[in-house]
Amino acid sequence: MPQANPSSYLESKVKTASPAQLHLMLIEGALRFCTKAQHELGDNNEGHANEAMLRAMDIVGEMLAGVRGGESDINQKLCELYQFLFYTLTSAYVNTDATKLSDVMRILEFERETWQLACERAHTQQKGNARPTTSTPIVAPHIAQPTTAAQGLSFEA
Repeated sequence: MPQANPSSYLESKVKTASPAQLHLMLIEGALRFCTKAQHELGDNNEGHANEAMLRAMDIVGEMLAGVRGGESDINQKLCELYQFLFYTLTSAYVNTDATKLSDVMRILEFERETWQLACERAHTQQKGNARPTTSTPIVAPHIAQPTTAAQGLSFEA
């Protein structure tokens, strides 16, 4: 029985993913390369660690580029967060600093949890199974004004 091509599976997953799911995939990719870099640093294999950190930096750069322009507070905060991650990853790369790499990983793990909740919530709303208002609310950042696609993030295709 022939095995499925992993790259075709990934291609299919990317083509069918929502924008929020694509962003989550980027976060997971950055985390995967940070984890690889951390293991390589532990094995004193600086060359492979640097390659993995460069890949993580590329992904964080794409995450930063994916934040739409606009003056909304959430866009500004996301830009600042991704700039901080990029700067810290660069510092970890230049100085071979496992501590800074761990700091980036903690932030990315928190960001992954946040985007997983956002994806679940968007999927639930898309299916029309929105939770009743009497249930326990999901903690979400406070946004003074609704954010539209023109202002920043949009989960619509």
